[in-house]
Amino acid sequence: MHFDTRGKLVRAQRHRESTHTMKNFSITFAVVAAMSLTIAGCGKKQADNKAKPAAAAAKKAAPKAAPAASTAHAGIPARMPVTGGKDALVTIIEVSDFQCPFCSRVGPTMKKIKATYKDQVRIVWINNALSFHNRAKPAALAALAAHRQGKFWEMHDKLFANQRALTDENFKKWAGELKLDAAKFDKDMKDAVLGKQVDREQLAANALGARGTPGFFINGKLLSGAQPFPAFKKEIDAALEGAKKLRDAGKKGKELMTAAFAANNAANGAKMYGYFFGDAKIAAPKPQARKKPEGPVKPPRDSYTVWKVPVDAKNDVILGDSAKAQVTIVEFSDFECPYCSRGKNTVDQVKKAYGDKVRVVFKHHPLPFHRNARAAHRASVAAGKQGKFWPFQDKCFANARALNEDNYKAWAKELGLDMAKFDKDRKDKSSDDQIKKDMELASKVSIRGTPNFVINGRKLVGAQPLAMFKAIVDEELKKAGDKKGQSYYDSVISKGKVFSILDSKVNAFDVDGLPYKGDKNAKVTIVEFSDFQCPYCSRVAVPVNEVAKRFKGKVKVVFAHYPLNFHKQARPASWLAQHAFEKGGPDSFWKVHDKLFEKQRELSAETIAAVAKEFGYDMKKVEAQKAKYDGVIKKAMAMGNQAGLRGTPTLYINGRKYEGQPSPSMLAQTVDKLLTGKL
Repeated sequence: MHFDTRGKLVRAQRHRESTHTMKNFSITFAVVAAMSLTIAGCGKKQADNKAKPAAAAAKKAAPKAAPAASTAHAGIPARMPVTGGKDALVTIIEVSDFQCPFCSRVGPTMKKIKATYKDQVRIVWINNALSFHNRAKPAALAALAAHRQGKFWEMHDKLFANQRALTDENFKKWAGELKLDAAKFDKDMKDAVLGKQVDREQLAANALGARGTPGFFINGKLLSGAQPFPAFKKEIDAALEGAKKLRDAGKKGKELMTAAFAANNAANGAKMYGYFFGDAKIAAPKPQARKKPEGPVKPPRDSYTVWKVPVDAKNDVILGDSAKAQVTIVEFSDFECPYCSRGKNTVDQVKKAYGDKVRVVFKHHPLPFHRNARAAHRASVAAGKQGKFWPFQDKCFANARALNEDNYKAWAKELGLDMAKFDKDRKDKSSDDQIKKDMELASKVSIRGTPNFVINGRKLVGAQPLAMFKAIVDEELKKAGDKKGQSYYDSVISKGKVFSILDSKVNAFDVDGLPYKGDKNAKVTIVEFSDFQCPYCSRVAVPVNEVAKRFKGKVKVVFAHYPLNFHKQARPASWLAQHAFEKGGPDSFWKVHDKLFEKQRELSAETIAAVAKEFGYDMKKVEAQKAKYDGVIKKAMAMGNQAGLRGTPTLYINGRKYEGQPSPSMLAQTVDKLLTGKL
């Protein structure tokens, strides 16, 4: 997880306008029941452009297309992957990222568009490989290399189907499965021309308003996020009507396309063809102005909790004088996290402003999805053993996209380190042990993402502005008076909070009538509040099922329906699942449960009816009994609300809210401790 400049959680990818607004609370996949955010996507927030007629402006301003190899699609250069009607009236420019889960989720919708509109629509692929997706650009290059051999869409499907395994080895493997010329594929993957194409496409997308993924320009009009088919249909139908008028006026091919872009996007339509398909110079997008807060900055409410974050004045990496410091800032950071770099710059300003009154303690927290982070942190530990941690840290943050073996050695030489010792220390187990120790401390105080700052025991999440840091530091200086030094810090955190994997509050759940698996009288009961249309729920279901199998006879898992109202198919899916439970018992329920999650990306009324039919149920009969099933759902949701539930998925083990990561190992450890009386 990353946390941005507002402290908002950004998981392995930054979710923009997500149907699930992620919060920094314990279950990694837990989500807040959405308030006003409704569309799934990665990246920065986008705004739709209002359509105004501007065909004349387009004619005047649209740049000429760059020379390209011949293509059957009029006006589309051969370098661009395209599918659909060659003379289509509607062009959908799909701005996407192979590592973005929401981009993957929209795949079935795009297939439905092709099946519905046939030759009336064509789809052109544009890469927007987001910086925090470290395998997005290599995947884009693999797809374009496959495109040079006529297999882009086949590679596209393999990349999305294996989104968590985007490795160079797999690219080669899939190229072989597609019967590509291996030598040409490898050569094209390294071709600088393709690299420049990917970079230009991202720059063009950002300049035209598609700063996140997925984004779709439908004859020029921007539609943001992984929208459902009806949202696309509405825009495509309108685009078709407009395009037919342009065709009737004598326009066709490229001329019709550029006129449609301009007519449907007054702000950027005239530039769109030249930016995406031509060689027009791309103007850098204007940075979005941040609204300055009115009045004095107030620290967040949750920053007043004091956590027990011990500091070893002799052995920790410390910037400042421990004997003089009245405020200690403990920084949990990752060299490959862009928000950590911003946070580091802010902390530097704090240190400069307060001098000896503040000390900074660095804690290593490389995130697992940052491939180069761990090695960079080991190198920094090695540099620290020669007294050069802080300058080496600066090198890492300044070159976050170039964290590699050659650079670690080059920076070590620039800092005058003993190279033999540096190489030995960064490979030594003790360096990795230091990183593990820091990460264990993070888990003890419920820190799961980066950056996180703990100021005299008070947590500040994300790369917050300088004013927020100052507000907390000033409060702590006022409390300190004339007290200072390590002994003062130890007294501040002495009674600080330590993370517990299970909340202390025990809820009494009446689970009678709810689907379950396992022994009814099992010593451990896991109540899983879930939603069949929530992607995080389908992921959490896997480790919960593994734990149920591992502790067979000792654990009971109860499924508590919690369909969120912005998931339109979640409630009908729950009707069917509950119907299966009442008609066929637990086994029937879990079969339907697994199938519904399997079909989650394409969940619709038709899909649910098909699942019902597959298991011998009639969806019309199910719907006839929906009042009864709604009663069960209402009871489950009321239980969750009374317990303080904020979204899905959420787990309660023996009535206590589970605060840990929903991994099989951590869940199993928790269950084992309950069974052995250690928790």
